[in-house]
Amino acid sequence: MVRIYDKITPEGTRDILFEETRRRRGVTDALAQLFAARGYREVVTPTLEFYDVYGKAADYLPQESMYKLTDAKGRLMVLCPDGTVPIARLAATRLAGEVMPLRVSYHKNNYRVSPELKGRSAQIEQSGIELIGASSLRADLEVLEMAARSLETCGDTWRLELCHIGIFRALMEELDAPEATREEVRLCIEQKSYAALSDLLAPYRGQAAAAGLIRLPRLFGGAEVFEEARGILSCPGALESLAYLETVFRHLEKMGLGGRVILDLGLVNQAEYYTGLIFKGYLDGVGSEVLSGGRYDGLLADFGADLPAVGFALDIAAATGEVPEGSLPAPDVVLCAPEEEDIAAALEEAQRLRGEGLVVVLSDEADPELALCYAKAVGAGRFAVVTAEEEA
Repeated sequence: MVRIYDKITPEGTRDILFEETRRRRGVTDALAQLFAARGYREVVTPTLEFYDVYGKAADYLPQESMYKLTDAKGRLMVLCPDGTVPIARLAATRLAGEVMPLRVSYHKNNYRVSPELKGRSAQIEQSGIELIGASSLRADLEVLEMAARSLETCGDTWRLELCHIGIFRALMEELDAPEATREEVRLCIEQKSYAALSDLLAPYRGQAAAAGLIRLPRLFGGAEVFEEARGILSCPGALESLAYLETVFRHLEKMGLGGRVILDLGLVNQAEYYTGLIFKGYLDGVGSEVLSGGRYDGLLADFGADLPAVGFALDIAAATGEVPEGSLPAPDVVLCAPEEEDIAAALEEAQRLRGEGLVVVLSDEADPELALCYAKAVGAGRFAVVTAEEEA
């Protein structure tokens, strides 16, 4: 039998090696500590879920984005494409008796089909949190502060982009246009396609909502955005959402985070999913967002628990970057045992050094010269020949 795919990984996946693995583990461990210090308890949901768990989430997680399979009874399953939906299921079932608000953290791989992949990974490693059962300003600020501290664990230069989806939603509700046109408007705003947006809304220029939507993707920057937006927006719902967004922004300024926050009223991705604040996190030198989140007060109702919720997830691969393939971690010490009777002494010495916090490798070569060549090749800081009597 000819094996075609026995030496490669599927499209959208890859092997993760050595230093990159270490860097990912360092970030996930730091995030786990940060979450735990704020009272978030970790849960692990299955990699496999019944398709029905995601059935009501089809608006923002279309079925073509899911990897599907069947179990032994023929029931339709999916590889989890998202970390939040299973936690909503969990909160509405096994955790239904918990005292609210419920603070939950997680770390898991999600699997999502990307059209033609476009360079994106089909396997997405994420760490995140969900704050369930709280709809207050305090809850939103708590999660935003945690998002900021999470970005700090990944790099010194970072920023948060902040919006309130209620502004866009209020304008769209007032726009007298077909549903298909509304979705095209959303896509144009999300992609900041100014010319296409202007052409699309040309037939509706007499409507105040259309005037607001045309300007929406250009409303980004600092605190000056609020004054500019108030001169453009007229519908009460949009102004109410804008006022709440300004309240959040002013509190972030008091917390010393104002200089890291950018307002972007054109941040309208997954408008059918989010219900309030929406935000993205970026690191210097990384072309796409590494963190995304917001308030999603309607999701848990799909599982019979009408509870507000807010949270975020951080993409570990994007946050840590790729390391050139073949990179090896350099041990602190390489030990050589020339004779078989020296092996026990070498193992004992290795254990002593590891107790000092060093990374120690016992060479497979008995010949000290060959062992030294290995030590140099892997960039070891020290090399030692150990005998049963003494260390050379």
